[in-house]
Amino acid sequence: LDSSTGTTETDRILAAAFSPSGEYFSYTDDRKRIVLFRTDPVWERISVRFVTRRCTSLTFSACGTRILVADKSGDVFSYSVTSVQEEGHLELGHLSMLLHLAVSPGGEHVITCDRDEKIRVSLWEAPHVISAFCLGHTEFVSQLLVPPGLKKLLLSGSGDGTLRLWLYETGEEIQSWDISSIQRPEDAPEFTRFAVSRISCCLRGENVAVLCDSVPGIYLFSISSAPRLTHVQYISLSYVPVDLDFEDSSSLWVLSGVRDNPVERFQQRDGSWQPTTQDDYLKRLSETVREDLDQIGGSVAQENRFSGLYKAVCDNMASYLLKKEARLQSEKRKLVPGQAESAGKMQKT
Repeated sequence: LDSSTGTTETDRILAAAFSPSGEYFSYTDDRKRIVLFRTDPVWERISVRFVTRRCTSLTFSACGTRILVADKSGDVFSYSVTSVQEEGHLELGHLSMLLHLAVSPGGEHVITCDRDEKIRVSLWEAPHVISAFCLGHTEFVSQLLVPPGLKKLLLSGSGDGTLRLWLYETGEEIQSWDISSIQRPEDAPEFTRFAVSRISCCLRGENVAVLCDSVPGIYLFSISSAPRLTHVQYISLSYVPVDLDFEDSSSLWVLSGVRDNPVERFQQRDGSWQPTTQDDYLKRLSETVREDLDQIGGSVAQENRFSGLYKAVCDNMASYLLKKEARLQSEKRKLVPGQAESAGKMQKT
């Protein structure tokens, strides 16, 4: 409830994150606000600040003292967590819409990706200094993840349907997986684009789960110390999941966004990931999420989120030839008969 207006906030949240310590939580919404909460000992809203552009991604610095937000104009601003009246500071900028950003575990680098297939690695202490570019995607880069416990590795997902593993300090691509070649849902049309919409990994970083826009399933991978990215399993679902996250190395929670079955839990048993039975804890959690879904209309499923980000292919050659022919015919009609005949012979020549 907004105490200033007495109305309930219904604005769509665009991005949210906890600080590394869990002491703070922040989100940004359609109203171009950055809202900061303290979570300990009780949840308390401590600041509301406004930005000039809608934000696309939000995270905290590794030390948890600053909030980083990326916006549609291609800029990254940072905001102080402790000095809540301090205005945002411009850290870096792209020439294209930013879609995601991440911070290296040690806090040395800020990694950003944009609509024009680029991944940029910048120094946190001097963001104008670019350490490397990770180049190879052929469509917009939608997701970034630095796996914890695995030094200098970066995972990226894109609208080109690939999941790629990088050494982000040098920009070297280690491996690429074409997700559409792994498993296609039975009812997926041939033209389905497997845009990566979510990448999550467990606390030690060895297990990775991937969601694709409008695809009713989960792609599971493992990362070895080699390093090597290996496909482990595809879990087919009856719904398009909204989000997922690991609880530990052997437990995966999935938010379906469907009222009848809002939350599912998968656990690793006998070498594969399998859904768990409905215990008391899962029932209570599902009921709580179901009540929240009822308040917002019964479903939060979002499909085709990235359809407007793909490159538009424009073939104007046919229209050009038609206009040229019309222009030539018009010029012929303006000429006297003798001139038209001479012009025709010259054109043939």
